Amino acid sequence: MNTEKTINTLRFNYIVAFIASLAIIVAFEGGFLQKEALTALLSPDDIYLLEVTTVMVTMALIPLALKSFSRAMKKAAGSGKMRLLRTFSNMSLVRISLLFAVIVINAFIYYGIGYNGALYCGLFGYCALIYSYPTDKTLDSYLNDEA
Repeated sequence: MNTEKTINTLRFNYIVAFIASLAIIVAFEGGFLQKEALTALLSPDDIYLLEVTTVMVTMALIPLALKSFSRAMKKAAGSGKMRLLRTFSNMSLVRISLLFAVIVINAFIYYGIGYNGALYCGLFGYCALIYSYPTDKTLDSYLNDEA
C-alpha cells in the first residue's frame, strides 16, 4: 500500500461523507423533503423516545469513533509499516462512517420531529468529522513512531 494513495482514498471518502450529509440538509431546507413529517405519525411518547435516543446515540458514537481510532493505532504500533498503514486506513473509514451516521441520524431527527437538541448533536458530529480529516502529517507521525 502506498501512503499517498491511502491518504487520497481516505480524503475522497471523507469528502463524500461530508457532501452526502450536506445533501440531506439541503434536501430538507430546499423543500424536497417535508419538515416535521414524523410528528403526525408518532405519539408524544414516541417522539420523546426518539429525542432521548438521538442524544444517547450521539454521546456514544462520537467518543467511540475518536477513541477506537487512537486505540487501534496504539495497538498496531510496532507491528510493521504495512499493518500500521492498513489499520490507519480501516480505522479512518470506521471513524468517518460512525461520524457520518451521527450526522445523518441527527439531521433526520431534527427535520423529522423538529427537535432542536438534534441540531446541536449534529453540529458536534460535524466538529468531530472536521477533526477527523485524514492528513499526511497524522499518518507520518504514526509511521515515524514505527521506525
